[in-house]
Parts: sequence; C-alpha cells; structure tokens
Amino acid sequence: RTGYGAGYDGRRMDARPRPIVVRLAERSDAVAFAEFLREVWQESGPDAPGFAGATDEVIDQITQLDAVEERIEADGRTMYLALEDRAVIGFAATRRIDEEATELAGIIIRRSHAGRGIGTSLITASLEAASDQGFTTMIVRTEVDNDLARAFYGKLGFGDPVPAEEVVDGEAIEVVEMARPLR
Repeated sequence: RTGYGAGYDGRRMDARPRPIVVRLAERSDAVAFAEFLREVWQESGPDAPGFAGATDEVIDQITQLDAVEERIEADGRTMYLALEDRAVIGFAATRRIDEEATELAGIIIRRSHAGRGIGTSLITASLEAASDQGFTTMIVRTEVDNDLARAFYGKLGFGDPVPAEEVVDGEAIEVVEMARPLR
C-alpha cells in the first residue's frame, strides 16, 4: 500500500462518469425505485420543482411497494429508469390520456446527476415509445414558475406553455401545459 495513501482500495480512481443505462422499468425494480423516490423527496422537499402539492403523507403512499408495483405494471402507463451501476438515478413516466395523446406524467433526476443528459435520454425514450404505440401528441405539465423545466421542454420540441390546473391530493395547483407532436 505504500505510495497510495491509507484509503486506497485497489479500484481505479478517475473522474469519468460511469455509463448510464435507460430502460423500461420492471416489477423487480419496485424496491429500488421506491427508495430513489423517498431519497429524492428528502433531498428536495415540498417546495422543489416537480413536487408541487406533495406532502410526506403523499410520498409515503406512493412509495409503498404495492403502489409502486401497480404503477410499473398499470395499463396505459410506461415508466423508464436511468441507472448507473444498477442504482436508480432518474425516471420518467408516461400516462395515456386518450387514443391520440399521452402525458409525460413525471420526470425526476437526482440533483447530483443533473446536467449529464439523463433527462434528455429519459424523455427521448418516452417520446420514441409513445410514437411507436401510435400516439400523435405528448403533453407535459409543470409549475407556472418552473422556468428551468419550461425551457428544457421547449428545447425538446414541446410548444408554448398554456395555463392549466392539476389536482394534487385534493388541492388545485396552477400549472402550464406544453404539447409536442410525435409525427
């Protein structure tokens, strides 16, 4: 061990990011996804963009194993995970609205992994799958004041924001809706 320092354990040490894998979520991912969601909630809190209206109780409900498994396997829903070394670092989910449209119903990336193209990869996978499933439009909703998300979605081809309302845990939240044609 001489010359390496007391903490060296023989592994290669470099600053290069590890490869990210984006894939469809499976039932066997439920525990890892629930842990990811709880951790991201604890890091971000209720005032963070993407969590408008959520509470500890809501997070507790949606991270129950049976609730996560149900979401992963639900008809009309598709969930993608971004993984690094088999750890969940991000997700995107879509929800069928009708025969023509689907909604990007959620996307979260760990703050420590922001800026690495993970969100773009997740949305690209979601857009491609929605198009393959025959949808002609994807919409996304975000908080009115979430300028970062609005700019990000705009960069990915979603149109100008239109005022809308979303109900979270019985409370109406003002949001904007942006649409992107898939064909």
